[in-house]
Amino acid sequence: MRLYRLRSRTGFCIYSEQGRDCGKFINDLRNSPLKFFGLSVRGDRLYGYVGSRDFSALKSLAEKHKLTCEMIDEKGAAKELKPYKRRLGLVIGFCLSIWLVAFLSDRVMIIEVGGNETIPTERILSHLEDAGVFIGSSISSVNLRRVERQVAAMDKDIDWVGIKHIGSRVTVEINEITLPPVMERKNTPCNIVATHDAQITGVKLYSGMLIPMVGDGVRKGDILVSGVVDTKYGRSFYVHSIGEIKGIYTEKMTFSERLVTEEKVCVGEQSAKALKIFGHKLVYSPAKLPSGDYEYSETEEQLTFLGLSLPVYRITGHYRIMKAQSVTLTEEQAEQNIMGRIEKYEQNFLDGGAEVINREIEKNSDKNGVTVTVTYTLEGEIGEEKMIFAKYEPPKEPEKESDVKAES
Repeated sequence: MRLYRLRSRTGFCIYSEQGRDCGKFINDLRNSPLKFFGLSVRGDRLYGYVGSRDFSALKSLAEKHKLTCEMIDEKGAAKELKPYKRRLGLVIGFCLSIWLVAFLSDRVMIIEVGGNETIPTERILSHLEDAGVFIGSSISSVNLRRVERQVAAMDKDIDWVGIKHIGSRVTVEINEITLPPVMERKNTPCNIVATHDAQITGVKLYSGMLIPMVGDGVRKGDILVSGVVDTKYGRSFYVHSIGEIKGIYTEKMTFSERLVTEEKVCVGEQSAKALKIFGHKLVYSPAKLPSGDYEYSETEEQLTFLGLSLPVYRITGHYRIMKAQSVTLTEEQAEQNIMGRIEKYEQNFLDGGAEVINREIEKNSDKNGVTVTVTYTLEGEIGEEKMIFAKYEPPKEPEKESDVKAES
């Protein structure tokens, strides 16, 4: 749309009732400061447009040349909006829409986090919120360079942070600290000692001198592979023992469960609803909570409009009211609880890589509770490295020749 279509302009028609020529008027019009456009001559009449404010001056100029000037029509934005000047709702809505666009253009609507491999995104968003950057925060009031330094100082796993924004979208790039690999010193003299009372079933020796053989029994702390190697010439030297020693050993664990226990059970639930707008929570349906202990969890759902994500979230808080009560279990229930604990122990705490050869379960019960003793027969690695601390003896100085003669 051309800009002149928005200008307030008045269409005019100039003519002479006595048949006068309009040429001299046109020359004076061009030399005048009046803004006109669209001039055309049709017969003995002159048509065109002039600014609405200049129409009275145009009419005076025409009368000076004894010509008649008539208004044809009015066009422009002012003419179109004039019928709506008394409709306050439209005016207020238009002003509010302009304010809303200006307000939202300075607000954070989307936060994108990239570059993090081991650090959870939720943790980074929490750091940003502590530094003043969150959904709905003002972009112009935040120094992004300062926020970068704050976030990097908040987390020891972050090496570098870069933050930029394009409109209402904030992009955060994270560079995590890469720890150097642990260097194993393979030249440090050490022995391999037993970690369990076991019977050796397999040996893979790469360095050092094997002391017990396959099939021998060893006690915890016995040297399996010595880092002191003797040569056939009667000399000894130290090495870093390297090897894999497998053996069969036993482990015993005891699990118990009381028949009468005090547990916290859920006696009721309450829920609260709120809206989170630009980082501020507005509760519109609070929960009525009694005094006491409770467990709280919440779900967050982002609202959308015509497929566009809005910075508005519907939050539903769930309260589980807990109360301590005495619970009486039967022996079968107690034993079932113990078997569940045994299963978790075997999954999480049993020696890694060890194979369970046999499992013996012994159950004892009395009026107070149930006790289950589990004896595991395992086969796995039974050796660990222990450094050798050798005593340093300085070399003896050779005897002087004069001292030898004196003695003789």
